[in-house]
Amino acid sequence: MSAEMLGPSEGALSRKRVLLAEDDEVNQEIVRALLETVAGVELTVVPDGRAALEAAMTRKFDLLIVDRKMPLISGEKLIRHLRASANPNAATFTILFSASTASELKELIGSCPADEVMTKPIRPKPFVARLRTILGIPEEEPA
Repeated sequence: MSAEMLGPSEGALSRKRVLLAEDDEVNQEIVRALLETVAGVELTVVPDGRAALEAAMTRKFDLLIVDRKMPLISGEKLIRHLRASANPNAATFTILFSASTASELKELIGSCPADEVMTKPIRPKPFVARLRTILGIPEEEPA
């Protein structure tokens, strides 16, 4: 498991912790690069569902971003487990990443335990704007 501090140094109380559970290294790098543009975010990246479960059971996050199809434990099973058990992230806002077709997404949205479903490929501006909203981080003023 790798933890990375992104954004300028700020007090620990103002940092927002985000867990990214994603097995695809390209998608990991895309999310890392996008979150580097958002001050005050601490990103933890894990490569599979088991590592995500271990991290979420032991540490409080402000946002969980979980890939639907991961090794060891799927994103949906991970979210269901977290919602049903006593842990620091039982009620944490959760985004499920999915590369599903439009018809699969329609079915998924109705049955998914996540708070929100986002499609891949990641669309940078809407992704960052949505994360800022969820985390309560205002858009930075242009200099």
